[in-house]
Amino acid sequence: MVDSILQLFLIHLATMMTSTKKPSTNLALCVTTNDFEAPAKEILSEKSWVYVSSSAASGLSLKTNLDDWSRINFRPRIMRSVSLIDTRCSILGQTSQFPFFVSAMGTLGNAHPGAEPLLARGSTRKGLHMVVSTATSKPLEDIMNAHQDEQNLLKSPSPSKLAFQLYVPVDRSKALSLIRRVKAAGYQSLWITVDTSVLGKRTADRYLQAQETLDQGVKAREAAAENEYSPAFGGRPVPGYLDPGLSWEDLAWIKQEWDGPIVLKGLQTVEDVKIAVEYGVQGVLLSNHGGRQIHSAPSALMTLLEIRSYYPEALEKLEIYVDGGLRDGADVLKALCLGATAVGVGRPYYYAMAAYGMEGIEKCTDGKRCFQILFDKEANKSLQCWLKRLKSQ
Repeated sequence: MVDSILQLFLIHLATMMTSTKKPSTNLALCVTTNDFEAPAKEILSEKSWVYVSSSAASGLSLKTNLDDWSRINFRPRIMRSVSLIDTRCSILGQTSQFPFFVSAMGTLGNAHPGAEPLLARGSTRKGLHMVVSTATSKPLEDIMNAHQDEQNLLKSPSPSKLAFQLYVPVDRSKALSLIRRVKAAGYQSLWITVDTSVLGKRTADRYLQAQETLDQGVKAREAAAENEYSPAFGGRPVPGYLDPGLSWEDLAWIKQEWDGPIVLKGLQTVEDVKIAVEYGVQGVLLSNHGGRQIHSAPSALMTLLEIRSYYPEALEKLEIYVDGGLRDGADVLKALCLGATAVGVGRPYYYAMAAYGMEGIEKCTDGKRCFQILFDKEANKSLQCWLKRLKSQ
């Protein structure tokens, strides 16, 4: 208990020492998840803002992620009792307080000094599952410790669990070592990233890199080239960090080392979902990496619809998750109605934490605020009826 209190104090102290800058928008005025974006931009450095907000090429994939959810309409039914609403769901056999989880995001230390441990604490308080990225600012063991410490501080146990997002490196010995650390730390599942054999071309990052090299006195011709002065953060992967040779056959040695649930992150076609079923994984995350990898990539919603049309059996054979562009409870509900097990939410939590710390994390989740369309029990009960009916089937 003493260690837990000390860790909380250190996080609070780091917050005060890092920056005195506060967003001009009061937290009370953040009534949708989109409202966190502008305050976060005020707080973040230019490099951090470009890193989190940028996407591949002209941004078409990111725009598609956001816009496609509006292409689906509800068909509300009436005269169904919604007096008792249960928002819980099961994710890989573990209860979650809500049918969404916190998606994996890298280098959260650039958003807030509390970094991943702070987000883990916030997720635990709200009963959310969280996927922790390989590219963390803090050791994976520290993040798990924060989660467990928060569990001990709560009056009643939280159903929250931590999963680990694995980027498979070229060096297999390093991959095995990392998997063993994840297993020893107590992570519940392994989410293998399969859409990042090479890093996508993120235009805003390229502009920033060019400007920084020019500011360092490099000639314009050199600044436009692939050169050693380009910063690693947000633009270039560490050599050997991503394996361009990753294939389906690699699942064999990963399964030998990891005996827990495996989810493949980044599937974008029904054909690959069929192969995933054949290889016996427990779940797939339909995702185009937040629009950051491929220009003109399909949104997760379109891939989900493709599965429903051409391979609906998949919905019974494994758990299907989606992420990308979900910004409120209506989006979450649409995904559930179309067969998704649960959905991932990323950037809204990054922005909320960057601008407001723990209070932002909690408000981003709060059922009567930002995700109010799905979880506000005093409004839109006709939509909640859908959730109740889904759970009864």
